[in-house]
Amino acid sequence: MILPPGLEVECGLEVYASQSEPCAGRIKSMPEDFGVEEIMKPGELVGDRLPGYLPLYRVEKQDIDTFHLERELAPLLKSRITHAGVKDRRAKAIQYITPTSSRSKAPTVIEGEKYRLTLEGFVPRPLSRSAVSGNSFRVVIRGCGGEIEERLGVVREMSEARRVPNFFGLQRFGGGDAITHRVGRALVKRDFGGALSVLIFEPRGSDDGAASEARRLASLGMYAEAAERLPRSQDYEKMAAKHLARRPGDYVGAMRAIPISLRRFYVHAYQSFLFNRALSSALREGLDISIYEKGDNWGEVSDDGMVLRKVYGVKDELRGRPVPLMQLPGYAYRNYGSRFDRCLEAVMSEEGVAARNFYIEEMQEASTEGGFRRVHMTVKDFAWAVVDGGVAVSFALARGEYATVLLREALKPTEPVGSGFG
Repeated sequence: MILPPGLEVECGLEVYASQSEPCAGRIKSMPEDFGVEEIMKPGELVGDRLPGYLPLYRVEKQDIDTFHLERELAPLLKSRITHAGVKDRRAKAIQYITPTSSRSKAPTVIEGEKYRLTLEGFVPRPLSRSAVSGNSFRVVIRGCGGEIEERLGVVREMSEARRVPNFFGLQRFGGGDAITHRVGRALVKRDFGGALSVLIFEPRGSDDGAASEARRLASLGMYAEAAERLPRSQDYEKMAAKHLARRPGDYVGAMRAIPISLRRFYVHAYQSFLFNRALSSALREGLDISIYEKGDNWGEVSDDGMVLRKVYGVKDELRGRPVPLMQLPGYAYRNYGSRFDRCLEAVMSEEGVAARNFYIEEMQEASTEGGFRRVHMTVKDFAWAVVDGGVAVSFALARGEYATVLLREALKPTEPVGSGFG
């Protein structure tokens, strides 16, 4: 059995579904090597602004994450921003956003150093996840040998058989630093000081000398000095450190200095970690993730399989095209006795958490109800072609699925960050 590298195991990706040997190759060698575009579902888009309607923007971005994009756009549009999904900072991404206020500004074009927004029209409500059915990808793998096409063929066969596990990728956990789920774990366990310790005090592999010194100062309680030395790219950590400089010991307040969308992201990352570990356990046990089995929670999907239309209980009568689901733990989680619930229960017990812990009384706005997620990936139009310097792979995935999780089955990189997977 081929074991994943330590970084993946730290994030719950503890197994591979394929048995092929590791293959040389790297993604994201160049900015244009990793492209992703949201697949928008037809909506109520109009050309002129009606009362209560909001501008819908097409965003082309690169080298900026979605949270920082929101922060930059909010003052320009005079409104908070909403989107359908978070996109990798290193990707050449096309996604859509709307402001949340009907009194927002609506310029035709907005340009920044790392993004360009084009007004598409106006919609009656803020953008939500349901507005996007999936994402299309074009990924160039460079530095690969002749065996790459054989490996991609294996992945295509697995995806057609619905046997690629629907893990959350390393991007969900902060890439090479892998801290987001650890911050989320501390929040769920109400260890707010511990959350800040992970966020501000602990050294990271990506730190330069100034950042390392800032973390040392923060660990000594010299928060103001630490905030001055933290790089601009760690502005959220700066916010928390500045709060602690003003109010030492106010750990809840320091976490609240960080935008709510990011605090929720931390808790969701911990959900994702638990899901990954439970799905790894299911695969080790030999559970068939490709089909519904009696006792599963299941979902009915659209004709093309991309959209999960409705979630059904373990006792509901089958209809449509059922796909097996696993729960994402939250305060509404309930053990229905399914094969996947059994795996998740074991992981939650090992972690020392229960459903009630996901309702965070001291920070209710970061609480999460939980939900359901497919256990296998939904892959459409998987194809590849030899290009100068490598192989270009194209495919579409359902919303919330990770291209890196699909491609890790082909490459099995021993150093995920160095191979562009972090």
